[in-house]
Amino acid sequence: MSETAWDLAADRYDDEIFDTVANDRESVIHDTLDRLIEPAHTVCDFGCGVGRTLGFLAARAKQVVGVDFSAASLEIAAGGAHNRDNIRLLKRDLATASRRFCEADVGLLMQVLIMPSVDLRRAILATTHRNLCSGSHLVAVVPALEVALLTYHRIGQWQQREGYSRNQAVKEMDSCAREEVISLVEGIVKISDTPTKHYLREEAVMLFRDAGFQVLEVKKVEYSWSADFEGAPQWMQDPYPWDWLVVSRKT
Repeated sequence: MSETAWDLAADRYDDEIFDTVANDRESVIHDTLDRLIEPAHTVCDFGCGVGRTLGFLAARAKQVVGVDFSAASLEIAAGGAHNRDNIRLLKRDLATASRRFCEADVGLLMQVLIMPSVDLRRAILATTHRNLCSGSHLVAVVPALEVALLTYHRIGQWQQREGYSRNQAVKEMDSCAREEVISLVEGIVKISDTPTKHYLREEAVMLFRDAGFQVLEVKKVEYSWSADFEGAPQWMQDPYPWDWLVVSRKT
């Protein structure tokens, strides 16, 4: 989405943009940040949006820098900062920002590397790398390609439990996949009609490694199936859908 599109979506952000942290079933993101952030740290939320994470970060770090390229989103973030004097907001395009604007001890890059363009993703990671101190940590969350495929299997299960034949269920699975999957080999699958980059676990590891990071751990951030399906049935539980949380260190 363009800067203009994000500006227009800012007022509807909470209704239209999935809240990754709020739906994290096991609080993996909060626990990871709690483990890495120290009271003397500067933390940068790269792509902070309307500031959902800023209060949590500001309660744990000496300084928090929230960066986004949407002025409208930053205006909402400023209103929700609760007059905290350790939050600084900056308007920057992470894909084009050539000058260093931060020296962060911990970085957060949550659902930012999702655009179809590999060049944009690499540029954003280069900016992120530039604005982290040597040896600092980066916590990133990216969509999992495995889940896109698992979702179609769940659709097939649901269909058969509703009385459809196996062939009918497969046709429905195939229809959904044809509508949503733009490129399986590139991992581009639509989310709410928006082409979105999804990652294999190993692919995510290679992405951060090639950008100058040492990957320390990769975890699942699990959500309820109600995040994917309206009216998800009670039987649809484990395995749950997930995103990949990648913890790395700048090398």
